Amino acid sequence: MSTFIGGFIIAFCKGWLLSLVSCACIPVLIIAEGSMSLLMMKMWIRGQVAYAEAGYVAEQIVGAIRMVAYFIGENKATEKYDSKLQIAYTSTVQQGLASCIVMDI
Repeated sequence: MSTFIGGFIIAFCKGWLLSLVSCACIPVLIIAEGSMSLLMMKMWIRGQVAYAEAGYVAEQIVGAIRMVAYFIGENKATEKYDSKLQIAYTSTVQQGLASCIVMDI
């Protein structure tokens, strides 16, 4: 914060007209960064929920391993776990893509 304020003080001392123009752009940048932060947070939460669901599925499978083995349900259990992990993977990829877009802008 001190770098931001110090930079503006120096900018106004060196070239007040250019600094005034850049001050007009600051609210737009703050709104864009704030909305992107909210979007990233939602993506992160979605990924964490998907990982929690995958962990719950794994916990249930391990807890009932005898029943799973008895009814030969390993393939079904693996598919269920993989589907939960696929949701988390998709969310993480989208979050990474959004992060790259923000860094490039």
